[in-house]
Amino acid sequence: MPDLRTLPEALAEAAGADAGYVFVSNGSEVVRPYAEVERDAYGVARALADAGLRRGDLVALVLGEADAFLSTLFGASIAGVIPASVYPPASTTDLQRYIDLTSTTLRVSRARAVVTTRAMTPHFEAARTSCPDLAMVLAREDLDAAPAAPDCLPTLDDIALVQFTSGSTAAPKGVVLTHRNLSANIDAINGPAGLATGDGDVAVSWLPLNHDMGLVGMGLGPLYSARPAVLLPPSMFVKRPVEWLRAIARHRGTISFAPHFAYDLCLRRIKDRDLDGLDLSRWRVAGCGAEPIHPSTLEAFAAKFAAAGFRATSFLPSYGLAEHVLAATFPPRDRPFVVGLHRSTEADTTLALVSCGLPLPGHQIRIVDEHDNAVPEHLVGEIVLAGPSVMTGYYNQDALTAETIRDGWLHTGDLGYLSGGELFVCGRAKDIIIVNGRKHHPQDLEWVVDDLPGVRRGRVVAFGEVEHGRPDRVVIVVEPSGTIAPDALIDAVRRRISDVFGLYVDEIAVVPSGTVGRTTSGKVQRAATKARFRRGEFASRVASEG
Repeated sequence: MPDLRTLPEALAEAAGADAGYVFVSNGSEVVRPYAEVERDAYGVARALADAGLRRGDLVALVLGEADAFLSTLFGASIAGVIPASVYPPASTTDLQRYIDLTSTTLRVSRARAVVTTRAMTPHFEAARTSCPDLAMVLAREDLDAAPAAPDCLPTLDDIALVQFTSGSTAAPKGVVLTHRNLSANIDAINGPAGLATGDGDVAVSWLPLNHDMGLVGMGLGPLYSARPAVLLPPSMFVKRPVEWLRAIARHRGTISFAPHFAYDLCLRRIKDRDLDGLDLSRWRVAGCGAEPIHPSTLEAFAAKFAAAGFRATSFLPSYGLAEHVLAATFPPRDRPFVVGLHRSTEADTTLALVSCGLPLPGHQIRIVDEHDNAVPEHLVGEIVLAGPSVMTGYYNQDALTAETIRDGWLHTGDLGYLSGGELFVCGRAKDIIIVNGRKHHPQDLEWVVDDLPGVRRGRVVAFGEVEHGRPDRVVIVVEPSGTIAPDALIDAVRRRISDVFGLYVDEIAVVPSGTVGRTTSGKVQRAATKARFRRGEFASRVASEG
């Protein structure tokens, strides 16, 4: 493993190589060598210092455009201020609600500044009345000072960035990562037991940079290995998924990661005629993570795109989370993905799970019970992690940090089991639905409903409504595709859940398109949807028992 490097040190090394970013936007491609990005970053660092920011100040970056985001992130790091990644608004249709939610993050973090676009500055200026620590709102377009070296650069133990959870109505959690954390995880990802990144590798991504997979995996990973990266705007993929694959073919991409839903979307939205001239033969690592991975989707994707040269052995299912920088486990490369059949005696059903592989070198993984005792292989428990990638903690939240990191072990809240040392992920402990003593993972309920005729794919949320002393009430929120009458759709959902899990769904809410949102990583906003249900926002469209 190479020597650990701070973010400015990694940028300086990359600046000496013949590589850089390619930013794709609005039909054009802008090539930015790492040396040019470094010059811009030093200009940003000077501008931040001239604005009155000092080492240790937290600066929220609210920037959707990749070029501006990265150069500002690097500049903040060089200046010694703490960059905090905050997701930008997806649209301007409900901008005030976005500002209200983001203001919570700014207050919790006691952010001293926001860097955003000139168009957004008036909205954040107005938010300063509810954010007492927010001293300034800076337009990224105005941070163009002449490059100058700061008095000193950050050390490995300084904070490299703070990444806040996105798309949640709960109190935002800011994951604190040092330069040591960042380098340890990225170097392990790029190393021989990870991606084995080397000459000829090209990363291609549409993932948002305000999420760990997009920022660390696809934005910073190539920088640390001084290899090129092609970055597309997320909206391009959402509108036309084929553009992701075309970019891989056009740039001879070798490494690209995406959540599970992206592969499913390609299956449904890319037509056979779009395969003409598409060459995916150099795509050697097709990473998949961020949400439950279903083998049927991977199998179908590999079969459909085999004609374009895609190989099923390119799939690299993985497990990770922001509290561990990004990746925690990888399977061996160039092998067929491994499927395990897990029999749940509590749910009385068998689930097909994909192996997410082994822990990164120098890192550890355990499966523990509710008393933190390690359990034998094949038994489900909580996934806990240890090693140099474990976050320092949550920003300004000492109690939550102490609850999450105990005796050096990161308690993920995720459930899984080990088989042959490899990890199989089952779900999140906190989302479990318990009815009559039987446990159900909401992801499983969502998955079996997702492919029903009349259901809009990827827009199903399941959760339990808890009342003390009584079993959970099972609730399904679903967006219809409009091809089936609501009453018939409700009956079909109840019948499917009953047939597969022997479980009665107490309430089903059929809601308009656009109601069920996704986080920046592509996950359904389960907590936010549940909160809206509890507030009665879906009451007029809910079908209940009896």
